[in-house]
Amino acid sequence: MSNLIFIFKSYNPNKRTTYFAHRNYTNYIANSKYVLRNSNTSHGLFGRVKEFPNIQDEENLQKIINYIDELAKNKVPIYRGYISLREYDAERLGYYEQEKWKNLLENRLPSIAKKMNIKLEDLQYLGAVHIEEGHPHFQFFLWSKSQKINYFVKYKEINKLKNEFTNDVFREDLLTIYKEKDLAKKKIISENYILNELKKLISDEKDLKELMKYEKNFYQTRRIRALLKDKDVKEITDLLIDLKNELHKTSGSIKYQYLKKYPELIKKVDNISIKIINSSLQCQIEIEKYIKAKQKLIEYRYSDEEKLKNEKERIRKETNEEIIKLIGNQVLDLERKWLNTSNTIYVKYNNECINLLDKILTILYYQAQNQEKKNRNFDIEYKKQLSKQAKKELAISKRNASSFKWEDEI
Repeated sequence: MSNLIFIFKSYNPNKRTTYFAHRNYTNYIANSKYVLRNSNTSHGLFGRVKEFPNIQDEENLQKIINYIDELAKNKVPIYRGYISLREYDAERLGYYEQEKWKNLLENRLPSIAKKMNIKLEDLQYLGAVHIEEGHPHFQFFLWSKSQKINYFVKYKEINKLKNEFTNDVFREDLLTIYKEKDLAKKKIISENYILNELKKLISDEKDLKELMKYEKNFYQTRRIRALLKDKDVKEITDLLIDLKNELHKTSGSIKYQYLKKYPELIKKVDNISIKIINSSLQCQIEIEKYIKAKQKLIEYRYSDEEKLKNEKERIRKETNEEIIKLIGNQVLDLERKWLNTSNTIYVKYNNECINLLDKILTILYYQAQNQEKKNRNFDIEYKKQLSKQAKKELAISKRNASSFKWEDEI
């Protein structure tokens, strides 16, 4: 199964059924029960339309709906697009935020314009993000304000667009893999070279598919399940629902750093994080492993016992704060998803809460694992440097000697 689903098509504008296909589409994507709503409106529509420069702040969509209705009546070719990700990838790569999808499409607009023979300055679009369980997706439609375009879309161009969107979404993953698989072996460290080689590589669909295999079944095989009592899950769920109600009173981004202007709110987020840690022995173990791993690294820097002790205490305090913020951001990620839902279905929230706790445990596990890996790599390099220095000192000590005692080497 592909990591990304992409559909791009156009209806024949001369057919009467095309008008009816477009008539209610704007209202549907803007107000679907799954839509990720704008911060200032009850709908989730956004886009780039010259006649409506502030769509994301416009509560009444009727003028926009009428405008699209007129385009359909006048037989203007309108292209429809659909991009869907697996829930795991959307969550991992940040595609639960409208801005992420918006940037994804707008980065591809020059390519779409070229393939559809539309002047970029004439290209207009509307779209909305739908956070549907199992496959978060983005629906959009676009057209030319000059109206003089052919509605037909070649399959070859659609496939190229799909590859381009796939490359954009998974570029970070691909770059990491490519560095590890090939460039690290060749000891090539020039960033420009890496990027140039990556561009060559991902133009080949076969190579792209091969590289994407690394992620197959990751979600099922590496995810860690949190062992929690039902009572604790219920308490955490209640706290999360209460926090959701408080977040409705805020403005701006729902992220830990930005919410620091609401001290009482941050206190509630921190209390949820602490409750999660206290409820899970597994979380406590992974946090302690992470702290110990970070403390281990500074043992190379201090020989004075008192200084080392003080530095270890500082790291423990600093890491605990880091963990609280890390868990807090995971809590707020879930809250952003809940924020646009009007009905509180307790069973669903309870299940979402369990998934959140599983995810937090998995993250803590990997934080500890990655730090231990860094420590091992540092230890290897450190010993190599010591070895080089020892050899250097031995050579200096023997430089002026009249003879070389081989037993000194042993």
